[in-house]
Amino acid sequence: MDDKHNNLLGDRTLSRDALLDKVTIKKTDKNDIDKVCEIITDTFNLSSVFEAHQQMENAKVLIDESVKLVDKENDDIYGILTFCDYPLSIGSPIESIEANLCEYLGRYKQVNGHSFIIDKRLRNTNLDKKMLNFNLDYLRENYDLIWCGVASDLKSQNYWKKLGFVELLTIPQASFFLLPLSEKMIREYL
Repeated sequence: MDDKHNNLLGDRTLSRDALLDKVTIKKTDKNDIDKVCEIITDTFNLSSVFEAHQQMENAKVLIDESVKLVDKENDDIYGILTFCDYPLSIGSPIESIEANLCEYLGRYKQVNGHSFIIDKRLRNTNLDKKMLNFNLDYLRENYDLIWCGVASDLKSQNYWKKLGFVELLTIPQASFFLLPLSEKMIREYL
């Protein structure tokens, strides 16, 4: 949730109260891919929408299990939470820094909370928690944990803790957070 960019999505003229009355949470689907990539490109200042498409493909985004915050009338998107079938040990520096931790976590089926972007007018409204919880039953049935990595230059380090995630590891480039989902994971980890 970095504020380097304006972080306004959809109709930029609507007030917070007007938006609160207009939005609902839904699953994303394949028809949302292009719009999600546009939002990711703008928010993270990527060089092109193509780069966002590549990132989503490489991270194995589960588009049918991801979530969007949309206008009830016209489906304008005001927030996204994408999940990826992507284990923590792949592409992260954790394996070389904390091999034992990486090996331990590798025993569990993992999903990555890849991109969580919400219009700044809707922050601190509990919609972010509702977005996370929207598909939590499915995630609990299919995964043992959700993890996310947050680049050090983003201001959302404490945000994940507020959502119930545990800080797993911090390195100069990023912090990594984990939310145990399965009872076995909760007992063993916590």
